[in-house]
Amino acid sequence: MDAGTPPARGFRQSLRFRILALAVLPVLAVVGLFATYFAQHSITTAEEQLRRQGHEMARRLAEAVAFDLFSGNLPYVKRLLDFERNARQAIALGIAEDGHWLLVSGQTAKLPGLADLSTVSGSPSGWSLYFTHPVGLPGSTEQDPYLELDPPVGRHAVVVAVLSRYPVEAARARVFQAALGMAGLALLLALILAWRLSIRLSRPLHDITQTVARLADGSLAMRVPRVSSGELGLLESGINRMAAALEESRHDLEQRVRTATQGLLAQKNAAEAAVLAKSRFLAAASHDLRQPLHALTLLLAALRERPLEGEARRLVEHIDDSASALEGLLNALLDLSKLDAGVVTAHTECFPAQRTLDNLSRQFAPLARAKGLRLRIHGGAYCRQTDPVLLERILNNLVGNALRYTDCGGVLVGMRRTSLGVRFEVWDSGRGIPTAFRERIFEEYFQLENPERRRDKGLGLGLAIVARLAHLLGSGVVVESTPGRGSCFRFQVACCQPPQQPVEAVPITFTLPLTGILVAFIDDDEQILEAMMQVFEQWGVEMAAGSEVEVVRDELRELGRAPDLILSDYRLRGGRTGIDAVRLLREAFGESIPAALITGDTAPETIQAIAASGLALLHKPLKPAKLRAFLSHLRVG
Repeated sequence: MDAGTPPARGFRQSLRFRILALAVLPVLAVVGLFATYFAQHSITTAEEQLRRQGHEMARRLAEAVAFDLFSGNLPYVKRLLDFERNARQAIALGIAEDGHWLLVSGQTAKLPGLADLSTVSGSPSGWSLYFTHPVGLPGSTEQDPYLELDPPVGRHAVVVAVLSRYPVEAARARVFQAALGMAGLALLLALILAWRLSIRLSRPLHDITQTVARLADGSLAMRVPRVSSGELGLLESGINRMAAALEESRHDLEQRVRTATQGLLAQKNAAEAAVLAKSRFLAAASHDLRQPLHALTLLLAALRERPLEGEARRLVEHIDDSASALEGLLNALLDLSKLDAGVVTAHTECFPAQRTLDNLSRQFAPLARAKGLRLRIHGGAYCRQTDPVLLERILNNLVGNALRYTDCGGVLVGMRRTSLGVRFEVWDSGRGIPTAFRERIFEEYFQLENPERRRDKGLGLGLAIVARLAHLLGSGVVVESTPGRGSCFRFQVACCQPPQQPVEAVPITFTLPLTGILVAFIDDDEQILEAMMQVFEQWGVEMAAGSEVEVVRDELRELGRAPDLILSDYRLRGGRTGIDAVRLLREAFGESIPAALITGDTAPETIQAIAASGLALLHKPLKPAKLRAFLSHLRVG
């Protein structure tokens, strides 16, 4: 069925059926009334005629047989009865006298009882009608001087006629047949006229209905064919004008929508370009800042291992503190970039909640004591089904924020069992959050009380990271706060059944010495190359280093030795990447050589590309101790 076609309806719901019913029903009513009246009148007339005939026949017989009955000429009377019965098609004729039947003719069983003769005259009984008339007998011989009969004393005679109602019923049948014939003819004529009228009316109305349905479905080019005159013609013309106006309005609206869409698309492209430019700027700034910071960290590590005293030692400590603060800020940017890139995934497992809370206590108890705050952590015998690393990151950020913005009182970390699992809550007695900023605190770079942008208060990324990590764990973060009295942050994780026989994890330490191993190192930053050489020289690690992978490859070939480990910066000269450098060295010296990339780039596409390569990743700036542990891990792996 066409989408613009209205749903099919039955004939009884159609306009044609209604027109036919409207035309035929009055005709049926009139014909029915006329036929009923005509039939009733005809039947009544036939009934009255039959009654007159019966009364007249009984009266004539009574007069005709009076003398013969008086004179005793019964045979003549009998013949007269037989004649009249045959001539009038009577069922039976009889003469009763003094309580007995004197003479009868025809079906005697149809005669009424002698006791009912006074009441049956003109009364019907089934298919029979009874008529009676008394016989007037002479009272004396003076009426006829020639008769020498004894005068009758107390003689009473009655003539009884029984006629059939068949003529009346036959007339009834004829009348009904005639009425039905007339009704059928009238109905046929009415149907023909109504059918022609319905066609003339329903076809234009059907076209109008179809056109209106198509217009409602959006086919504004549809028009009603002009086939009618009068009111229908005016209706067709009006619908066509309406359709033309709607089509023109739609064209105008579509043009406006196209214009508005183009404007919105331009704004969207501009916003996306701005976001992309911001992301590129942050990635470039992060990379460009991480490069010298990485070199600075390595040089500080090499410097701290030298014998320094007094003011020189104190200056190195201050420089190290500043580098650590800058590293923390850049790491926050990196965490957010990882989440935006989608490379962070949740790896859920069932583990005891107390383990995470113990880590929190060890990490933040010294900081709370230094600020004179109470840190209370209440756990429970709960096991959670979630990612332990991401969960600890969320709690670290929430507790760190609570301690940072609480001046007196304390911070409470607790768990509550709910129908959905375990709910973690972090309460503080800090400054609180105004209602107007409850949603904005989860935006990036938003800070309530850091207009001077002090670095010890972070960049405003902590809660943004919390919201993204909670979303990865299938939860949301709910905040309640009263300005001047503190805040509460809540989020939910699932529960699980504890393992039957928990096995305590044994920490693995790498004590493998690095002395004598050969590391192939590629980085296009001369300062980083120099700093890395200084650090590796102190560790006793041999290096084949350079800004281009071909130079490192040629040096390794001159040494006649394959590298034990490969380290490469991600961004190299000529648009090449560390992935290309690792591939080239593995093709030259073996696919099984452990390799890792080092980068200060936080762009989502960079993180995704490195994750897709399967190579290990280290982020600049890199602490020498972490680098040493990682190299030991790579060598063992």
